[in-house]
Amino acid sequence: MKQIERYILRRMSMLTFWSLASVTILVMTTQVLIRVDVLTTTGQAFGAFLLLAATLIPSVLSIVAPFALLIGVSQVLSGMNADSELVVVEAAGVKPVTVLKPVLALAAAMSIMVFLVANFVEPWSNRKLYDVLAQAQSDLFSVAVRSGTFMELEKGLFVQVNEKLPGGELGGIFLADSRTEGSETIYYARSGVIRRIGDTSILHLVDGELQQRSLSNDQISIVTFTSYALDMAAFVPTGNTVVRRPKEQTTAYLLNPSSEDFYTRKAPHIIKKELVERFSTWMYPLAFGLVAFVFLGKARSNRHEQFQNGALVAAITLGARGFGFYSSDEAGLSVTMEYLTYAVPAAIIVVFGILALTGRTLTIPRAWARLNDRLLEATTARLKRLQTWRRPASDGPAA
Repeated sequence: MKQIERYILRRMSMLTFWSLASVTILVMTTQVLIRVDVLTTTGQAFGAFLLLAATLIPSVLSIVAPFALLIGVSQVLSGMNADSELVVVEAAGVKPVTVLKPVLALAAAMSIMVFLVANFVEPWSNRKLYDVLAQAQSDLFSVAVRSGTFMELEKGLFVQVNEKLPGGELGGIFLADSRTEGSETIYYARSGVIRRIGDTSILHLVDGELQQRSLSNDQISIVTFTSYALDMAAFVPTGNTVVRRPKEQTTAYLLNPSSEDFYTRKAPHIIKKELVERFSTWMYPLAFGLVAFVFLGKARSNRHEQFQNGALVAAITLGARGFGFYSSDEAGLSVTMEYLTYAVPAAIIVVFGILALTGRTLTIPRAWARLNDRLLEATTARLKRLQTWRRPASDGPAA
């Protein structure tokens, strides 16, 4: 790279890194606070809290990275325009591709990072996150001894324990599980005890009933048992394979899942949705970098126009990413949405990539810019009149 290219890349990289770090910490903090009640209720060690925070980082990075790149590229290009650096670069006869190279290099690096995180790091971290929460939830039975009180372990999963019996046993255990779409499962046992077998926590229920109700036809099946065992990690009978969500499975497994997998048999659309999301997320950093360059990569004499171009960049990128969230969520059920999940960011990359490589830049229409300037001037003048009118009234009559 030339010296000017290294200079631009260094500035963009630093601002992107700090934007990524700050936004990741902010989002991660909110996600930790949502789940921290499970850890604090069970008295988990501080190490478990740190592990929970660490496992949330990869999933946050995949979402935040394109916007961090957008902030870094947009702010550097806007700053160079405000400091007349872009004017000097263009006056020196430097081709637009000189400014484009750092943008492409940084955007490509971010896209590769997002792809690797989404397909390799995030599934592993999701498994660790689920294991941490499962361990904490198994410990909740030790503190759920509140007569007449139901405790929600997670959405759709409730537990009640009437009393703690001698020898560490629990009396009057009630479990209501409605997490699986289309069915409800209720466990009731006279007593039970939690035992650990290796790294697995097992809840042994004694003298109880298992009720399953299908919400589609409202049929109820009741099974009476003298002894029943549940794996606390997934609340399935021991001896069965632990149910892992598609978010916790590797990409290689999702491409060729086992025929006995719960989601393969009951909800294959969730597997398809997860694959579409993993294979489409990586395109957004590259798309965002090209959009920012096409609108902000050329010197502008009108600073209002530069600001309005930045607003247009934000609108395009936010709209594209918002649609991406919606389409990937519907991709498992709709083939059209599956194609659109890939088509929208790909179209942005192709269109804005051609504009960038041919040296063309976009800006808001002049009529739109003039209209925005008039509206801004009218608003400013009105605010000044209001301040002038209110100042004598606030002073009050002289003493």
